[in-house]
Amino acid sequence: MCLTIPGKVIEIKDQNALLKTSSGVRQINIGLISRVKVGDWLLASIDLAVKKIKAKDAEEILELLSGKKITDTNNVSFKFREILKNAQIGDLTKEEIIYLLKTEGQEKEVLFSEADAVCKENLKDFICLHAIVEFSNYCANNCFYCGLRSENKTVVRYRMSISEIVKVANEAVNKIGYKMIVLQSGADMQYTDEMLVEIIKKIKAKSRCFIFMSVGERSVQCYKKMKKAGANGVLFRFETSNPKLYNILHPKNTLKGGLQNRLALLREIKKMGYYISSGPIIGLPGQTLEDLADDILMMKKLSVGMASMGPFIPCDGTPLAGESHGDVELSLKTIAASRLLIPKARIPVTTALETLDPQNARKRGLQSGANSLMFNLTPAKYRSKYKIYPNKFHGRDKDLEDFALYKGKESWEMLTREFKKYI
Repeated sequence: MCLTIPGKVIEIKDQNALLKTSSGVRQINIGLISRVKVGDWLLASIDLAVKKIKAKDAEEILELLSGKKITDTNNVSFKFREILKNAQIGDLTKEEIIYLLKTEGQEKEVLFSEADAVCKENLKDFICLHAIVEFSNYCANNCFYCGLRSENKTVVRYRMSISEIVKVANEAVNKIGYKMIVLQSGADMQYTDEMLVEIIKKIKAKSRCFIFMSVGERSVQCYKKMKKAGANGVLFRFETSNPKLYNILHPKNTLKGGLQNRLALLREIKKMGYYISSGPIIGLPGQTLEDLADDILMMKKLSVGMASMGPFIPCDGTPLAGESHGDVELSLKTIAASRLLIPKARIPVTTALETLDPQNARKRGLQSGANSLMFNLTPAKYRSKYKIYPNKFHGRDKDLEDFALYKGKESWEMLTREFKKYI
């Protein structure tokens, strides 16, 4: 579900109230909450108040989610101001994106501020929480950057049973309140099409939720079967839009055809009616800012619903183990530039970014144009074994879960209204 920036009640009339938030004043229905009075702080999803909170809690959420608005642009270049104007009509060239990725100092801070403002204008005050369940770390592929690669003998492999996967997902929805579940694995062909269909159907039988499948390069028929079974979205990164770099990173793939095959599959999946989450890895060895600008343009070209991007982190047992990790600042600038070019997309603060900066990445990401968080619900006995990269961040935030996750039936109804095209 989604966490909204708290609002303060400034007027009440019958079952409606005017709520003042950091982005303005809006009217909401307060029928679900008893004894609301002027001065109360509320959390609301779309147009319905779902929870009354203490002023102290409201201040903590505002501290996390409210970006730093910069109005003084005297110390930025004319070219930078022109780029921001062009972004307002959704028209950025590759050269302009590269300029944004190079920004430093005051221009960088203005970029983050502008991206945050664009996010709030287009997606209001909502921060979405997703539960991710990593159900297998087996992988048939041998990608050079990934710790799960088939030839990495340092990984202790595991597979969750169908019943385990269903149990974890159903508890996430019905006990905690998550409505968006990501089921993720390596390219593990031991899970047949029929098994994946069974998992989806069994979860849907007991839980009202939006299911993302993140299982890699499966056949078109497999994705059709999963869609028919009830899957709603697909998390499937193209990783880089540079074909030469892609081929260097992927010496062996389950499906043939390189990058063009992956992009073609993404387009086919989108035609099926899936909500698509895709994007690049930032800071891959050999990647240039020109490549990264092309990646941002590729996300727009694919019309992704969620622009998912995270920094490269080297892992032992891979050919790239000795390389440097991606840059946190460049990752934040990529988020911000993507927000300007694709204003209505959901953009998560990825686990990889939080791994590189566990103290600040969540807050800085949310203040630079991101609006989603991924919380890991993989059972503890498996969690550390899903070693795409070392020291993987697994932190959840109980307070955020308490504030953002609402278990009433209205929660599903609100999500259905927002994503009705995919449900």
